[in-house]
Amino acid sequence: MYYRKPVLVLAIITTLMASAVVPVTAHESQNVEGYDITFGGAEEPVITGERMWLQFEIVDNQTGEPVANQSENLIVSVQTEGSNKTALELSEKHGDPGVYEAPVIFTEPGNYTVHLEGSLENTEVHTHFEKEVHDHTELEYPGDKSQTSDDGTGSSTEDTQTEEAGFGSLSVAIAAMGTMAAIGAFLLRRQR
Repeated sequence: MYYRKPVLVLAIITTLMASAVVPVTAHESQNVEGYDITFGGAEEPVITGERMWLQFEIVDNQTGEPVANQSENLIVSVQTEGSNKTALELSEKHGDPGVYEAPVIFTEPGNYTVHLEGSLENTEVHTHFEKEVHDHTELEYPGDKSQTSDDGTGSSTEDTQTEEAGFGSLSVAIAAMGTMAAIGAFLLRRQR
């Protein structure tokens, strides 16, 4: 019974560290005219050069139920700063009531505004969300930088390759969690 407090502290610290490792969900929710509308990419991050699906999940605030069969009443459009809106085709995701999808292939990275307009069950809706689109080359491995090193020998160090693949911060976080586990084990042994 003496070890409950250290174990609780260790569990809290580990949970906080694990949440720092997991990427923040790139979905945003808004309360619009009595509806919770959650927006994001079906896959994150949203990138250029590939067909991506922008998704809206719509739930009635009062009932907590998904709002289905509304795709014909809604218009989704995207735009960048200084450009006109471009409408996208919107449909309800098969087998997932209240989830609406719009396919798009972004050709340029940058910040986009995604508009959702129309009506939900006879209630007018006009809202927008911000979405960052990343260049697909940011996720390619090996990328051009890993093909040649700074000295022109054609090889790259393992550390550079790991960082370019996006594993550097993950390795640090895993090492930190391992350290916390070791400290927890030490505290448990000490309490006995």
